[in-house]
Amino acid sequence: MPTLTLKDGRHLRYDIYGDPTGFPVIFNHGFSDSRLIRNPDNTLTTALGVKMIAADQPGVGGSSPKRGRKMVDWGKDMEELANHLALDYFSLLGHSGGAPHALSVAYHLPDRVHKISLASPVAPLGKAGIAALLKNRDLKLIARLHRIPFLINWICKVASKSARNDINRFIQQTAREDPSDAATLLGDPSFTAMFKASFSTGMNQKGEGLYEMIMALWDWGFEPNAIQIPVEIFFGDADDILDYKMPLHLAKMLPLCTTHTWPKAGHYGFLNRDNWSELLSSVI
Repeated sequence: MPTLTLKDGRHLRYDIYGDPTGFPVIFNHGFSDSRLIRNPDNTLTTALGVKMIAADQPGVGGSSPKRGRKMVDWGKDMEELANHLALDYFSLLGHSGGAPHALSVAYHLPDRVHKISLASPVAPLGKAGIAALLKNRDLKLIARLHRIPFLINWICKVASKSARNDINRFIQQTAREDPSDAATLLGDPSFTAMFKASFSTGMNQKGEGLYEMIMALWDWGFEPNAIQIPVEIFFGDADDILDYKMPLHLAKMLPLCTTHTWPKAGHYGFLNRDNWSELLSSVI
């Protein structure tokens, strides 16, 4: 897999898939995921004319950690990647915790971003009332403890070890906690294999990427209302990870935003064939 050495010496691991001559789109993965999360049918992405670029965030997969990072710092990393790949103009996708990462790129490079689409996005957790919209039990615990970094770090290490020791059990537990996504996670062998690879890669640095993302989700380093680029938000009304009100709160913070509801879709519903096609089509 290609790796870029950044100016500060850190490594950035990334993938390119879909149509090699298509419109470039930078995908930003969410919490516990990695650059490997995608609809496993690459012919679908190719047929849509999308050249997808997906990078591991700091502390995930093959990307070096960056302790103390803010969300805004990701925009600088993606500028180096875009320059390396000679991308003058591109769009952005972000899922869950990857949504603020996508917005940080737009904040840093407003003249180079065409459109932004976000699936089941996380809003700024430091804003009043937003953290209360986390539905998952573990995320609720993290929200209560986020001001105690050593405890958060320990929780991430434990979660990472558990996943790496038995990835099948981790997938099954995720399906139990998010029953709306059980069919997506377990119903198709190609999807299950993709999730195993993505989660294993997301956890491979002893939970460092989990820890860094959690801390960055509270301190973005920029305000959403600074994004003056069209944004489309998609979310499932059966999401068991985030209350559907969270994407709606984020939409109100963005000056040029429209929202779309996927009926009966869960947190990972964006990966289903029709939703994946709609999401990608919205940015090209």
